[in-house]
Amino acid sequence: MQKKNHPKADKQNARGNRAPALALHGGKPVRTKPLARHCLGANLIGREEMELLRGVIHSRCLFRHNQGGGHMVGTFEKELRDFLGVPFALATSSGSGALSCAMMAFGVGRGDEVVIPAFGWVSDYNVVALAGATPVIAEIDDSLNLNPESFEACITRRTKAVIVVHYQGAASRLDEIVAIARRHGIAVIEDVAQAIGGTFRGRKLGTWGDAAIFSLQYNKVICSGEGGAFVTKEQELYERAVRAHDLGMLRPVFKNNLRKPAMTRAFPGFQWRMNELTGAVALAQLRKLPAILEAVKVRCAELRGILVSEFPRIKFRDVRPENDIGIVIEMDLGGAENVRRFREAYEAEGLIFGATSGCGTLTKFEAVVATLGKRAAKARRTFEKSSALEGKMAGIAVLPVYSSKDMRDIAAGAVKVIRGLGLMP
Repeated sequence: MQKKNHPKADKQNARGNRAPALALHGGKPVRTKPLARHCLGANLIGREEMELLRGVIHSRCLFRHNQGGGHMVGTFEKELRDFLGVPFALATSSGSGALSCAMMAFGVGRGDEVVIPAFGWVSDYNVVALAGATPVIAEIDDSLNLNPESFEACITRRTKAVIVVHYQGAASRLDEIVAIARRHGIAVIEDVAQAIGGTFRGRKLGTWGDAAIFSLQYNKVICSGEGGAFVTKEQELYERAVRAHDLGMLRPVFKNNLRKPAMTRAFPGFQWRMNELTGAVALAQLRKLPAILEAVKVRCAELRGILVSEFPRIKFRDVRPENDIGIVIEMDLGGAENVRRFREAYEAEGLIFGATSGCGTLTKFEAVVATLGKRAAKARRTFEKSSALEGKMAGIAVLPVYSSKDMRDIAAGAVKVIRGLGLMP
């Protein structure tokens, strides 16, 4: 009598080798020791941050504008300016606060429209709506970033600005987007919340547009728990952002940063100021950024190389490696059901699925749908393409603290699951 194969038994792969059973089906998992926390710069918080924090505590000056104190936030701003090569940088209490400052810097308000990508973070939508303007949602392309052709199709006589999100370290098609914006007299605001240190064509992200914002939230490349920054090359935009973040004021410390006499008058502003404790951590993390970028670039290249060698026809999001800092590998698995299956099996192998900091098709967020009201159902249909692009991508994060052993396990787990589920032709 012929013996039947057990459904959990090992199967032969395409090369004729016996593939191990998936942990999901009772096989031995690739990884039993937990990986590092699913974050980037936060994993590296330690002695350097503690030393700077100790200095702030000893000074008893936690507010940057206290007499005799206030040098941590100011130094962070200076070193960020130097790193990016821009004349003006403003630290804020969050990335969303920096976006709000950008809206006020450009005078975005009632009757204006701001184009944003369909796949992004809800803050990009919220700040436009809270400014009284209309968010106009454009499609994304295979990089998961703003599609320049869709952006141009969204432009009307009311379009005041476009927010360009660089998702998870990968640059948008900035040359095309900026050229379109310039032709139509539209301001370009780069959202570099997830991509600090990245470049496009050798030029740093955050320096292509009229202004840019950064985030230092827990899951970002560098981290101070919460925190952000606004940068620009234009003094008037800087002054307006400063006033927006500090009750409409332009304190002496900011006047000292100006290249020429003040160009703006006071107006009502918020309180988006960064405190000295946050500034200390932000400064220590910024000094670690070059090492973080070097580490993830190497690890990402290793993982990408293994996947290509095992699956020559594998597709990734459409971004050239030199325009991607390398904090996540996004694999095209063909559809949402394949991604669901991959995630279930991959996590069963003791590994962590997904990017460290999320985005989503905007019509999935409650605040967006509630604001759209009766237009929500139409918006969902309109952006089916962006939703489908998001849904077919499976992400694997690459952290700077991963060891060679960690990366071997991650690669082995991905290969095992893709092959075991037959997800590649």
